[in-house]
Amino acid sequence: MTTTVDLHDLRVAGVVMLAGAALLPVLPGPDGVPCPLRSLTGIPCPLCGLTTSVTAAVNLDPWGALVANPAGLLAVAVALGLLAARHRRTADMPVWALPAALVVMEIWQLVRFGVL
Repeated sequence: MTTTVDLHDLRVAGVVMLAGAALLPVLPGPDGVPCPLRSLTGIPCPLCGLTTSVTAAVNLDPWGALVANPAGLLAVAVALGLLAARHRRTADMPVWALPAALVVMEIWQLVRFGVL
């Protein structure tokens, strides 16, 4: 079973993500918001480190991105790929892809933080 994804919305989100990651290091303010799940339970969420990872990737620090959360490199690559393939309006995606990606990301975080 597949679902059709509107790529325009993903492109807009990708541009916002890339611009935010490029600007984040020069903006004043705190280093970020702590993960609520990790703060409450000590267990990291699948997205822990994703902002750091995307920011590192956009600022050409692939090792920093990989250490923070490998999914950040993938997010940047997908965003750039969507911008390069502007002629595509939609894409079919298996319905299990996003839940499977979140499970893999959570397992990575549990291993990374020594929970597993």
